[in-house]
Amino acid sequence: MKIAFWSNVSDRCAVSENLAAISIASVIRYSYSVVMMENRLCNHNLGRAFMGNSNVAPLNEVGTNYYDGAGIESLLRKIYRGEKPVGNILKHMKEIIQKRLYYIPQSRVIHSEIFDYEFDHCLHPLLSMMEEFADICFIDTASQNNLSTKTILEESDLIVVNLCQKQNILEDFFLNYSSLISKSVFIISNYELNSLLNSRRIATTFRIPWENIAVIPYNERYEDAFLHGNVNEFIQANYKCTKDSSNFMFMQGVKKASYIIMKRVELPKKLKVVRACGK
Repeated sequence: MKIAFWSNVSDRCAVSENLAAISIASVIRYSYSVVMMENRLCNHNLGRAFMGNSNVAPLNEVGTNYYDGAGIESLLRKIYRGEKPVGNILKHMKEIIQKRLYYIPQSRVIHSEIFDYEFDHCLHPLLSMMEEFADICFIDTASQNNLSTKTILEESDLIVVNLCQKQNILEDFFLNYSSLISKSVFIISNYELNSLLNSRRIATTFRIPWENIAVIPYNERYEDAFLHGNVNEFIQANYKCTKDSSNFMFMQGVKKASYIIMKRVELPKKLKVVRACGK
C-alpha cells in the first residue's frame, strides 16, 4: 500500500517530522513492514532523523560509483538502465527497526534536477518494487515544484495531509485540492489547544469526519530528537508514557495519527478477504 505524507505548503506543517514519528509508532503497534523514502533530495531528510548527520554516508555497495550514488540514487539509476534489482534491494536500504522499518537513504551526489527527472521517470517500477518488498510504503512527498508529486498523489492509496491552524493554509487546501479529500486523512501539526481554530471547529467548518483528524502538538524534545538522529529512541522511550509526562500529549497525537492511518490500511485487506470468500 502506498501512503503519501504531503502538505499544500512547504516547511510549515511538519510533514517529515510527522512521518518519522508515525512510522516508529506504527511498527510498534501493528504487524506491518514499512519502507520510507522521499521524492526529493534535501539536507534535512529522514536519514538525519533516524541516523544523524554522521551516519548518512553513502552505502558501501559493491559496484557503486560516484555518479550512481547510493541508496535511492543508485536504485533509480539501475531502474533507469533497465535493471531489476529486486533480489538485492536491501543493499539500497537502511534498516531502522529489524525486519519492520526501512529507509532508502540519499547520498546527494547528483544534481536535484537530475534526481527529480529520474525519480519521476522511474516512479511506477519503483513503487511496484516497494510494494513487493514491504506491506506499506511511506512517501515523504514534496509540496510542489517536483515532477513526481502530482503522480504520487494520484497513485497513492492514502494521502496523509499535514495542515496547521492557519486560516489561509486551510482555505487553500480545501479550495484548491478538494479532489484529494476522499482518500485523505488529516494531521493538524504544531497544534495549539487554545487556538480559536481548534480541531472541532476545523472539522465542522471544512466538513471533515472527526475520525479522520489527528492533532500533534509541538514538542521541543521531539524536535531535538528529529534534528539529531534520535527519533527511534525518543518514540520507543515515550510510547507508553503516562499523563504526568511532558511528552504525553505529543505521543497521544502520534498514536492517534498512526491509528487512523492503519485503520485505512486494514480496510482493503478485509475487502480482499470478503471478495475471496465470494460474499
